[in-house]
Amino acid sequence: MLPHTDLYQAILARRSVRRYETESLDEASLAQVQEIISHVKPLVGGNQFEVLMRDVGAGENLVKDLGGYGRIVSPPHYLVPHILGEAHLAEDLGYRVQQIAVRLTALGIGSCYIGALRREDEVRARFGLPDAARIAAFLIFGKPSRTLGGRTFNRMIRAVSGASTKISAERIFFAGTFEAPASPPADIAPLIEAARHAPSAVNAQPWRFLWRDRRLYLFVTRGNRRYGAGPQEQYCFHDGGIAMANITLALERPGKQVEWTMLGRTEAHIPSHPPDLHPMARLLVEQKS
Repeated sequence: MLPHTDLYQAILARRSVRRYETESLDEASLAQVQEIISHVKPLVGGNQFEVLMRDVGAGENLVKDLGGYGRIVSPPHYLVPHILGEAHLAEDLGYRVQQIAVRLTALGIGSCYIGALRREDEVRARFGLPDAARIAAFLIFGKPSRTLGGRTFNRMIRAVSGASTKISAERIFFAGTFEAPASPPADIAPLIEAARHAPSAVNAQPWRFLWRDRRLYLFVTRGNRRYGAGPQEQYCFHDGGIAMANITLALERPGKQVEWTMLGRTEAHIPSHPPDLHPMARLLVEQKS
């Protein structure tokens, strides 16, 4: 199971960028961003996904104004992705926005998530979004700083936040049952590696995978203390959607459809699992040809 080379390299190479070149992207590059947005694949077809694109105004402090943490230096642009619908909204947001982030990386454009779950009412009011719209995170984007100081700043911020530290595959992958942590078999190891490189709020890395009968089950941890209590607990679903997007992009081929089956807690076919895990989705993985 060989992943799509260019996109797979972008998945593994993507890093959160918090220091940007001061100039804005040119019109051609912004048109490419719009093109990427227009071709995002849905996770739940009935949901309505929309994205506002904004330039950062003079004196605008995105961290303070949008409710993020840390510092972001000279960001030129940001996206306000939001969704309306009935099912799996947080998961679908993560799934769609991560496709944008990875494809921006493939173009040499940096990006950074700023979470918004604690301030959804304020965000809806600020941007004139419908009352029922959900927004989990903004996506900052622009040219990453190429100066030595800029590169050092970005590495330092990632180190401080712990974003450079990833849980090993053997701690998130299980074979047959959750009593059997294992190394992923060779034909799906690239997919688990893609998921490991997914960003997550406060680097919580909530995803856990169960491999059984050629099906890859995704669960996410509930009550994760890194998220904290309150609305931000729902980041586990958004971050699970991000991991699913990385797997989908790794499998992308012309004419190939990657179809996830979304799960609840009551389906009879859901494998037995620890009480702190929430079943999210299942993917049938084709036999290696």
